[in-house]
Amino acid sequence: MCVPIPHTAHEIETDLLRRIGAGEFPRGQRLPTYDALADEYGSARRTVARAVEGLKARGIVVGVRGSGVYVAET
Repeated sequence: MCVPIPHTAHEIETDLLRRIGAGEFPRGQRLPTYDALADEYGSARRTVARAVEGLKARGIVVGVRGSGVYVAET
């Protein structure tokens, strides 16, 4: 069975949330770069950035300037 690759910011946000919940990205771990995620999802970097911004707004991930985006500790 082929699973479709998400392409919209909402779909990417939902998939990242699923992956975080499944432990693929544990608390405190840095997420892959926007460029790496864009390649993985076959989407534009800006689309990935919108998805990550949605996760930041919900407190799921936090951005550390000059370091990256990390899964929130709490």
